[in-house]
Amino acid sequence: MAVFCYVLVAYLSIFIHELGHYTSAYLFGIKATDVITGMGFKFFTFKTKSTTFRFNIIPGGGVTIYPQNQELTLSRLKQFIVLGSGVTFNYIAAVCATTLYLKTSPIAGFLAFNQMIINFIKTLFTLFSIDHFLAPHVGMAESIGMIANQFTTGQFVLFIFIFMNLLLFLFNLLPIPYFDGGQMISLYTDPILQRIGLSEAVLERIKILINQLIGILLLIAACLPLINEAYHRIIKTYLSEHDMIKWALIVVGFLLIKRLISPLISSHKKKKRV
Repeated sequence: MAVFCYVLVAYLSIFIHELGHYTSAYLFGIKATDVITGMGFKFFTFKTKSTTFRFNIIPGGGVTIYPQNQELTLSRLKQFIVLGSGVTFNYIAAVCATTLYLKTSPIAGFLAFNQMIINFIKTLFTLFSIDHFLAPHVGMAESIGMIANQFTTGQFVLFIFIFMNLLLFLFNLLPIPYFDGGQMISLYTDPILQRIGLSEAVLERIKILINQLIGILLLIAACLPLINEAYHRIIKTYLSEHDMIKWALIVVGFLLIKRLISPLISSHKKKKRV
């Protein structure tokens, strides 16, 4: 039940992010053709007059697609606002959830969430342990279950919702090409770099290279704990050859997903990412 709630909250948080891009573009007169939440096969869609909202099977990432790159016709400031609207919606949602979670006033909820951001960043730099990352004492499902046992269902959902939106807020502000933060910076740095002699094609190649390197690092970061956990499960439970092959296929699947995602990122480099 806890894992199920976690997945639903992940979907909702990503959808809120994409809804931010969709809403600001709509207010500027541009109607998105597709708002996609998640990756993989689609399992649910609904449509408005001009937009298809699609939910895919894996709650990891999203994209808002505009007709014929119409968002590029907006002024630089309006493009900046559209790009920043996703994290803004995550921020507002997290502040509201913090207010409900603490049962306090909106101002106190606002201050508390900002303190959470500061504490979270400090924790990343001061308490990060590579040993715990590579070999966690408990798996992801067990960790979610342990957290859930400390709260009522409502408190757990709010806690996970705050945490997910905090992650989306910070993660998307990273100055990485094709992430919201990277695209917001590029709006103002690309013209400067082009004036000093770098062509648009060279800039795009540099961005793709940086994005691929970061993608590989993220893939490794995601796979190492899974491989470690799989190894220990094999050692402790003496899994059959069939199960060992299954785990090997899971790891290979991650590599294939990376190969599939890279062209997608490249083809949608001007569109809004989570």
